[in-house]
Amino acid sequence: MSYTSKRALVSMGVGFLLLAAYALYAFGEASPAMDDLKSWAVVLLVYVVACIAVGIVIQIVFHLALAVGISANEKNCDSKKVERIIKSSMVEDERDKLINLKSANISYQFAGLGFVAGLVALAAGTSEVVALHIMAGAFAFGSIVEGCVIVFLNERGVQNG
Repeated sequence: MSYTSKRALVSMGVGFLLLAAYALYAFGEASPAMDDLKSWAVVLLVYVVACIAVGIVIQIVFHLALAVGISANEKNCDSKKVERIIKSSMVEDERDKLINLKSANISYQFAGLGFVAGLVALAAGTSEVVALHIMAGAFAFGSIVEGCVIVFLNERGVQNG
């Protein structure tokens, strides 16, 4: 499995865990009232900041674990060779750029559909908090789908067009 696929799988796993943690909070007794839009906006802002911070920490830990794993596999090599192996696995070529463009496009489509679905929910008379959650959920789901597409295209191949 490629470096990019492993990185995407780690990000997806963390995304699932963070989404599950948010769902547990949102459906729990400690959550704000459903009509308190300001409190829910603060909760979502804190969640977004926490997701960014956790994502950064997890990627750092992932890269450290990757370096340790490569070092363990290359027991008879010096540190310079291990460093070259790590750097070569992280190089982004045209194929990786194409995969990232295709996966980001799909993610943006989910975000756009979620935004429209939130507006439709508001127009239908649902709560503003429900519409907010529809939009936020679409962004989260789009991010997870983006990771799936990255893994799929990296492992199966990508065609132009």
